[in-house]
Formats: sequence, C-alpha cells, structure tokens
Amino acid sequence: MDCFALKGTFLDTPTPDTLRVRDGYLLCENGLCAGFSEAAPAGVEILDYTGKIITPGLVDLHLHAPQYSYCGTAMDLELLEWLNTVTFPEEARYSDLNYAEKAYSIFADDLKKSATTRASIFGTLHVDATELLMDLMEKTGLRTFIGKVNMDRNGSATLQEKSAVVSVRDTVRWLTDTAGKYENVKPILTPRFTPSCTDELMTGLAEIQRTYCLPVQSHLSENRSEIAWVKELCPGTSFYGEAYDQFGLFGGENCPTIMAHCVYS
Repeated sequence: MDCFALKGTFLDTPTPDTLRVRDGYLLCENGLCAGFSEAAPAGVEILDYTGKIITPGLVDLHLHAPQYSYCGTAMDLELLEWLNTVTFPEEARYSDLNYAEKAYSIFADDLKKSATTRASIFGTLHVDATELLMDLMEKTGLRTFIGKVNMDRNGSATLQEKSAVVSVRDTVRWLTDTAGKYENVKPILTPRFTPSCTDELMTGLAEIQRTYCLPVQSHLSENRSEIAWVKELCPGTSFYGEAYDQFGLFGGENCPTIMAHCVYS
C-alpha cells in the first residue's frame, strides 16, 4: 500500500455554505484521501507543508487545449468572427504532429503545475493530434476527459472534415486506437457545436454515443448571433438545446453531457 501524510493548513468546503480551515495531517492511501487528524499518523512518510494552504483540486469543465497558445488575444471580436479569423486557422496547424507536440507539451506541463486536477478538454478534429494530447495528459497524472472534435460544415478550407461519413469513421478509429490505453484519461464525444455539425453527422455521433456509452461535451447559447444562426439552421426546434436533444445528445441518464457557456439559456 502506498501511504503518506500531508502536513499543513487545510481549506475545504464540507457544505455549500461552510468554509473550513484546519491545521493537521491528511493521510493518503493509494492516491485517495483516507482521513484527517490533528496528530501525525504513525508509520508513514510525512510531507511537511507547514505554512502552506492545501485545498481540494479545481475542476475545469471546459477547456480548449489548442486555444492555450493564444488565450486572451482578439478579445474585441464576437464569437463567430473570432472562430473564423483566429481559432480555425490556429487549430488547422494541428495537422502537423511536430507543431501539435510542441504546443500540447506546453499545455500539459502548465496544466500539471496549476491548481486544476480534473478537466474536460477539447482537442481538434485531427485524430493523431488528439491521441498525442491524450498521451501527454496521461503522463501528468491528472484525471481528464479529452475529445476529438467533430465538424463537417461551416469550418474553413483547412479545418473541416470532408463529410459526416469521414467524421464518424475517424471518431471510431480514435476510440478504437485509445480503448483501454489510459488510466487517467477518458474519451468524451465532442461535436463542436450545432453550426459545425450536419444532421447526418449528429445522427452518426448519437449512434456512437449509444454504442460506446460515452459522455458528450459541446457549446450552448454563448452568443446572440450564434443562437440566431442555430435557429436558422434548425427551424424545427424551439430552443438551442433541442438541436442536440433531438439526437439524444443533451443529457439524461444514459448520456451525461457538459454544455459550455450557457450565457443566454
């Protein structure tokens, strides 16, 4: 059994309205918290962080790994213009594995050094680069969901899958390549957002979701122009979420789902 104890000042929130601060020792067994005490536990290594605050790790429910290299830039642009002029050209570069390795190595190393210990992460539509990202994140020891992005419409000349059939095929290849490979990393189905995915692709992804019992991550109601666009693309729906729900990709017992932003829900 792998055991040690952390000594320091512990800060946690046992209930939503309670902030607790305690000095003492936290016993860790096989990677899990196994109890707190004011006295040092006997027979285990003590890692002394006296004067330091120790807290539970943070959880990041929405993170784009390929956007890390330019985060904080072009903040004057609205979402759709920002995607077309900044994001899509940058993500297209991840077809080059040498570039992807350099960029993703920096991302993984910085995330490892941060307060985030669990995250749900978007990659790009490139299978090889996404598998590389999963390899790098596995080495960090952080628990993450990572998704290969799906987008077969409204992308760019350099960033769009050729068809729904190709997108579905590549998604299955990605899942097959990575099945059972990781301890810390799990796959998550990742349609970029409704404007990027045809009905044919969403139907195919729904079938994959049921076959592989995968969770789903995407975007919802981030920007007024985006919402209006979805209404045009999906005239038979009464709200943005229904664009996903009509395919069974909007939560429920058998389809855990993370929808990012939800600014104008």
